Amino acid sequence: MTDRYADIKTALCAQAEKDDDIRAVIAIGSSVRKDVPADDFSDLDLMIVTRKPEVWHTGEYPAKLGRVSISFIEPTLGGGMERRCIYDDDRDVDMLIFTPELFDKALKKGEAAWVMNRGYSLLCDKDRLADIIPQYVRTEVTHPLMDAQSFYNMVNDFYFHNIWACKKLRRGELWSAKMCIDGYLKELLLRMAEQYMLCSGDCDVWHDGRFFDKWADSRVLDEVKNCFAHYDTADCKSALVSTHRLFKKLAASTAEKLGHQYPKAAEECAARYLGLND
Repeated sequence: MTDRYADIKTALCAQAEKDDDIRAVIAIGSSVRKDVPADDFSDLDLMIVTRKPEVWHTGEYPAKLGRVSISFIEPTLGGGMERRCIYDDDRDVDMLIFTPELFDKALKKGEAAWVMNRGYSLLCDKDRLADIIPQYVRTEVTHPLMDAQSFYNMVNDFYFHNIWACKKLRRGELWSAKMCIDGYLKELLLRMAEQYMLCSGDCDVWHDGRFFDKWADSRVLDEVKNCFAHYDTADCKSALVSTHRLFKKLAASTAEKLGHQYPKAAEECAARYLGLND
């Protein structure tokens, strides 16, 4: 497949070669990983280590790499900032900007490993990072199982917000209710689905729901179809009930497999408030 970002990387490396403030450029993400490699919809993820981050923060430096159509900045891991750009019509490039000190800190604290553990490639390396990075980054992915306290707390959190969302619906606060049902509760449902899959066998659950339709159990995929709502009170209530039932099933099974205490009383309390008989 043709590299859609070749010209941007070439321009960046040319800039880095003549700019002593740029100490390293590291490609991460789909452009370098072997599992689920880049396709026509993939972006380009870069870590830029520079002594002058402000010219990246303002967008001045990214503009040297091509025609920028959309650009904004947001905080990222390790105290750095991320400049996100669309070049031309659809080529999205995410640039994580670090000073050498911030990158060193993120590397040693394990924060950088989170985005580098599926693979990385040094496009520019003036400070011998090729010798340093392997001390802190292992190109393998592991997914820890929840301890008993974390599991118990999350399940109670979920059932608490079942009642909270239902109260919002009854009061007529549809926006707040929907954001909880299809936002916060879905985050907890996803985390439970991850734990359910991990304790059911060897599984790579990625992060933030990425490739969910590939790694989730087919029965989960069937039921999750009913867990999202239109902006409608009755539909939100239906989605809330479906989310409750799917979470309950996954949490009970996960608790049994992990040997954790399952807060049955919390589940029953939420079910009563939702008007469920099961």
